[in-house]
Amino acid sequence: MNNIDNTFPQPPKERFFYLETYGCQMNVADSELIIGLLSQSGYRKTDDIDQADVIIFNTCSVRKHAEDRVLGRISNEKQRKLNKPDLKIGIVGCMAQRIGKRLIEDNSGIDFALGVDNYSQLPSFLAALDEPASFTDMNESEIYENIEPEHQGSTCGFVTIMRGCDNFCSYCIVPHVRGRERSRPFEHISHDVESAGNRGLKDITLLGQNVNSYHFQEIDFPILIERLAKINSIERLRFITSHPKDLSDELIRVMADSPKICKHIHLPLQSGSTAILRKMNRKYDIDHYLTLIHKLKAAMPEIAVTTDLIAGFPSETEADFEETLSVMRDVQFDYAFCFKYSERESTAAAEYTLQVPQAERLSRLQRMIDLQREITLKKFQAQIGKEVVVYIENLSRKSSQQVSGKTDDFKIAVLDGSEKDFGKLVKARVISATSGTLICQRQA
Repeated sequence: MNNIDNTFPQPPKERFFYLETYGCQMNVADSELIIGLLSQSGYRKTDDIDQADVIIFNTCSVRKHAEDRVLGRISNEKQRKLNKPDLKIGIVGCMAQRIGKRLIEDNSGIDFALGVDNYSQLPSFLAALDEPASFTDMNESEIYENIEPEHQGSTCGFVTIMRGCDNFCSYCIVPHVRGRERSRPFEHISHDVESAGNRGLKDITLLGQNVNSYHFQEIDFPILIERLAKINSIERLRFITSHPKDLSDELIRVMADSPKICKHIHLPLQSGSTAILRKMNRKYDIDHYLTLIHKLKAAMPEIAVTTDLIAGFPSETEADFEETLSVMRDVQFDYAFCFKYSERESTAAAEYTLQVPQAERLSRLQRMIDLQREITLKKFQAQIGKEVVVYIENLSRKSSQQVSGKTDDFKIAVLDGSEKDFGKLVKARVISATSGTLICQRQA
């Protein structure tokens, strides 16, 4: 696979860019793509914002709070222009795609906005920084097949396998800002995975808005991960996010059969009420979801299941919400990302009547969080006494004499160690647990 053709305008002098990332793992992967693109085009990354000639915010639009955070950061950082007039500030990513043009027209303080499918134009934008502020719209055919990402993690890597989404869940902005689904060629994905492994990133996560719908020529998602799991340079293979409507029996078989494919799946539920799922346009009901959980646990009894949940979706009654709590108790998710419903412009749900009052959304969200904390603590404490294999990623936040990493089933574990353990698989026994961490003792 070829790297980019370095015909982009090169900076006339050494220029530094500072990149700040918000949002999901897809945004993290996009930032690695941007860093690789700019590094190969003559720009230098800096972690010191005071040194930056260009400040770039890679943004998220899933919830209003995410956009508000970036708007606050832009407001703060544009003051730097008073002391550094040549400084340029830009936004990229989902928020840039959604409201970038509006922000430029409103003189919000940004100099450029590039949507998620126009990162290839970034070197040209930076080479013309003295021109008026500008915005570039979506290129729905882009898959960035000729750009080498620069992985920032020292031990773990993210590899995008597809871009966009065709599901159009009624609450979700993603298809409106990331476009329709398109899958990357298998050879490019295989190259990225093998290359990341050769650079020491042994724990690889495949990314897509709906990885289950990956399809390139004769290769579907089960075939893809079965082939990737045979790559010798990696130790573990993960993937997010799976959509329940597309989770196949063949995928479950491949997961169960391959020792490299981690025994963890993130399977967003969103609501425990079939009536609400229908209004969300999720295309499955609760019976189907619970059947999938049964199949997963039958094939892999130790599998960890994590999920996403929304509290206070339009027209959600107390009875609907209680159904969600009931499913949480039945399934016993290892972890759940819980959110209150957030209206997103251009989505169908934003126009629904019977919007749930904010106070009720917050109340339900807290009840949901409290229940999941109880369940998660119980799931983690159930690991006490078991032997686990931990992939060491970092030093512990609390002690430089300890290291942290993830188990096969995506639980954070801490044990004695040092930086020389980074990137290694270490056997350990769980001796205690909190609701977010396994405390382990290294085994011989």
